[in-house]
Amino acid sequence: MVRFAFIALLLCAGIFVFVPHLQAEMKITLKNGKVIKVPVSENDVKSIEYGEPKTDREEVLPEKAIRIQSAKYGNISFELEGELGYKQYFCDAKDALVKKCDGKKKCRVIVGNTLCGNPYPGKGKYLYVEYTCAKKLKRAKNSQTEVMVLSCP
Repeated sequence: MVRFAFIALLLCAGIFVFVPHLQAEMKITLKNGKVIKVPVSENDVKSIEYGEPKTDREEVLPEKAIRIQSAKYGNISFELEGELGYKQYFCDAKDALVKKCDGKKKCRVIVGNTLCGNPYPGKGKYLYVEYTCAKKLKRAKNSQTEVMVLSCP
């Protein structure tokens, strides 16, 4: 009986000694849509960071400060090209306004192509902005070459 217990103990110990290190396969999707598989173990990777670090703007900014929600620059064309309707010519100006205005109580922006490019060459354009101030949604619209003033009293 003692011999059987000793053999059982050796077998159990052998299983723990010879078990290979646990591994997994991590799938990473690249910007172009291609998926690559990378073998990893629990000790290999602690964290992976890429791109600019994301911050939670809500925690960093004071409550009564400008927080840009959306911004687009351009215009709508009502040109008819065989169909009734219209075309939109806009670029995303949010990043430019976030850099310039987020966290401030008052911000002045010159409306123009320097915000995000020229989405509608040769035509007049407008800047449409939605922002929050103390959890209230505000909207602003100004035409090209005007100065837009955003404020959060």
